[in-house]
Amino acid sequence: MNPTKQNTETRILKILSDLSAVPTTEIRPEDRLREDLGLDSVSSMELVSMLSETFAIDVELEEAVRITDVAGLMALAERRIGDA
Repeated sequence: MNPTKQNTETRILKILSDLSAVPTTEIRPEDRLREDLGLDSVSSMELVSMLSETFAIDVELEEAVRITDVAGLMALAERRIGDA
Protein backbone atom coordinates (compact mmCIF):
# COMPACT_ATOMS: atom_id res chain seq x y z
CA MET A 1 0.00 0.00 0.00
CA ASN A 2 1.42 3.38 -0.88
CA PRO A 3 1.96 5.89 1.95
CA THR A 4 -0.64 8.34 0.66
CA LYS A 5 -3.37 5.70 0.52
CA GLN A 6 -2.40 4.41 3.96
CA ASN A 7 -2.50 7.97 5.37
CA THR A 8 -5.92 8.54 3.80
CA GLU A 9 -7.29 5.34 5.30
CA THR A 10 -5.82 6.13 8.71
CA ARG A 11 -7.44 9.57 8.70
CA ILE A 12 -10.81 8.17 7.61
CA LEU A 13 -10.67 5.53 10.35
CA LYS A 14 -9.95 8.29 12.89
CA ILE A 15 -12.97 10.29 11.69
CA LEU A 16 -15.19 7.20 11.86
CA SER A 17 -13.88 6.38 15.32
CA ASP A 18 -14.57 9.91 16.55
CA LEU A 19 -18.14 9.79 15.25
CA SER A 20 -18.96 6.24 16.32
CA ALA A 21 -16.89 5.78 19.50
CA VAL A 22 -15.61 2.50 17.99
CA PRO A 23 -11.81 2.20 18.29
CA THR A 24 -10.00 2.50 14.96
CA THR A 25 -8.47 -0.94 15.50
CA GLU A 26 -11.96 -2.48 15.55
CA ILE A 27 -13.27 -0.83 12.36
CA ARG A 28 -13.20 -3.18 9.37
CA PRO A 29 -13.83 -2.48 5.66
CA GLU A 30 -17.00 -4.59 5.68
CA ASP A 31 -18.51 -2.68 8.63
CA ARG A 32 -21.76 -0.96 7.71
CA LEU A 33 -21.90 2.70 8.67
CA ARG A 34 -25.37 2.62 10.22
CA GLU A 35 -25.82 -0.92 11.43
CA ASP A 36 -22.29 -1.72 12.68
CA LEU A 37 -20.91 1.71 13.56
CA GLY A 38 -24.20 3.27 14.62
CA LEU A 39 -24.00 6.41 12.50
CA ASP A 40 -27.36 8.14 12.28
CA SER A 41 -28.39 10.84 9.81
CA VAL A 42 -26.79 13.63 11.87
CA SER A 43 -23.47 11.84 12.27
CA SER A 44 -23.58 10.93 8.57
CA MET A 45 -23.83 14.64 7.74
CA GLU A 46 -20.93 15.30 10.11
CA LEU A 47 -18.97 12.58 8.33
CA VAL A 48 -19.48 14.26 4.95
CA SER A 49 -18.46 17.60 6.42
CA MET A 50 -15.35 16.19 8.10
CA LEU A 51 -14.27 14.40 4.90
CA SER A 52 -14.67 17.63 2.95
CA GLU A 53 -12.62 19.59 5.48
CA THR A 54 -9.94 16.97 6.08
CA PHE A 55 -9.22 16.20 2.45
CA ALA A 56 -10.33 19.48 0.79
CA ILE A 57 -12.74 17.58 -1.46
CA ASP A 58 -16.36 18.07 -2.43
CA VAL A 59 -18.64 15.19 -1.56
CA GLU A 60 -22.12 15.37 -3.03
CA LEU A 61 -24.83 14.47 -0.53
CA GLU A 62 -26.55 12.18 -3.04
CA GLU A 63 -23.31 10.27 -3.53
CA ALA A 64 -22.61 10.10 0.19
CA VAL A 65 -26.02 8.63 1.08
CA ARG A 66 -25.43 5.70 -1.28
CA ILE A 67 -22.37 4.65 0.71
CA THR A 68 -23.25 1.96 3.20
CA ASP A 69 -19.94 0.57 4.41
CA VAL A 70 -16.38 1.54 5.32
CA ALA A 71 -14.92 0.12 2.08
CA GLY A 72 -17.29 2.27 0.02
CA LEU A 73 -16.32 5.33 2.01
CA MET A 74 -12.61 4.63 1.45
CA ALA A 75 -13.22 4.17 -2.29
CA LEU A 76 -15.15 7.45 -2.50
CA ALA A 77 -12.41 9.36 -0.69
CA GLU A 78 -9.71 7.89 -2.91
CA ARG A 79 -11.67 8.80 -6.07
CA ARG A 80 -12.31 12.33 -4.86
CA ILE A 81 -8.72 12.88 -3.76
CA GLY A 82 -7.54 11.58 -7.11
CA ASP A 83 -9.88 14.02 -8.86
CA ALA A 84 -8.75 16.99 -6.77
